[in-house]
Amino acid sequence: MKTIRILLATLALPCVVSAQNVTVHVPRHFLTPPSDEARETFNAGQRLYDEDNFTEAERKFREVVQRFPRHPMADRADYYLIRTLTQLGKRSEALSRVNAFARTYPRSRWVTDVEEMKIRLTNQVPPAAERVLLQVPPPPPAPRPIAATPAPPRPFVIRQRRNGGAVDPEITLQQEMMRAMFRSDADRAIVIATERLKSNIADPVVMSTLNMVATSASAQALPMLLEIAKNSPNAKARKDAIFWMSQSRLDKDAVVDSLLSLSLSNGDDSDSINFALSQVRTEKAVGALATIARDKNKPEPMRENALFWIGQSGMPNRLAMLEDIYKNSMDSSQIRNQVLFALSRTREPQAATILGTVASSDPDIDVRRQAAFWLGHMRIPEATQTLENLLRKK
Repeated sequence: MKTIRILLATLALPCVVSAQNVTVHVPRHFLTPPSDEARETFNAGQRLYDEDNFTEAERKFREVVQRFPRHPMADRADYYLIRTLTQLGKRSEALSRVNAFARTYPRSRWVTDVEEMKIRLTNQVPPAAERVLLQVPPPPPAPRPIAATPAPPRPFVIRQRRNGGAVDPEITLQQEMMRAMFRSDADRAIVIATERLKSNIADPVVMSTLNMVATSASAQALPMLLEIAKNSPNAKARKDAIFWMSQSRLDKDAVVDSLLSLSLSNGDDSDSINFALSQVRTEKAVGALATIARDKNKPEPMRENALFWIGQSGMPNRLAMLEDIYKNSMDSSQIRNQVLFALSRTREPQAATILGTVASSDPDIDVRRQAAFWLGHMRIPEATQTLENLLRKK
């Protein structure tokens, strides 16, 4: 054996030495990866889909499914073919492919997405939907505090699929189930949503259907939205709930009372509350904004924001409200200045008269200067005449 090893080493040595002077010709097919026609065809279809060229996209996806049925991309191409057919209004064929998908690709990771498409196409609640929706997992635990100085955190990126949905297909399926529940039985859907919120007050499945809660006309809609607005630790969830309260089909006075109660305990979302009140568009809602603007115990930015929305409200009594708030805010030049801005935004002749009075009589020269400034920006004849009268006044 020793002799054989020596002989082999001896034979190999010249090859090693002479390798420096030898040009090795490698066939090109060893250097160039083989073409993957199925993947290239799918990618072309996806580009066409993203460009809203659904007719050509359908042709590409169908080609992958028909020519390459055993390719790893076949199930994904079939899913996108279903979506494309839906976009083209070919609902019957889309449903046929949906019903065959699980049999054709029993191990596909796109099965859940296809089930979601089925709910959208049929607008029917799956038999197991309620059981699935009530099995909500608890929110992830908060991270444990670290005593030592931690390293700079890596940026957190929410990765999305091309269709804009969440990464977890199970969540998107449950969101579609919840929407179907609302269309079928809004009262029962709110019961399920309320149960889910007990486990996770910022549950993404519930948060995605707040618009359906608001427009459901269920007596439980407003209490549910109010609970989220008061108690959710998630700022976006609170703001969304506050907005959808203003869009509720329920009694507008009850909505205003709920929003006003929030303003008493929730300073962090004050701008959202004021905006929501402005969207109710009733006299009581504008009156609630005036109550906030008059409240000297509230932060000035909150009061100023309320004044802005009074000026934008279009209510016939808004000028009287603004003038009254001005007269009762002699302790704050900042609030009076905000009243002047709100008056100027109305561009009404009576507003020009009020601004003229302020420009000639306010105890603070800076406030008087602001009144004159806003008169110059109203661009109505009455404002111009008021400025001329002020200039002629001795």
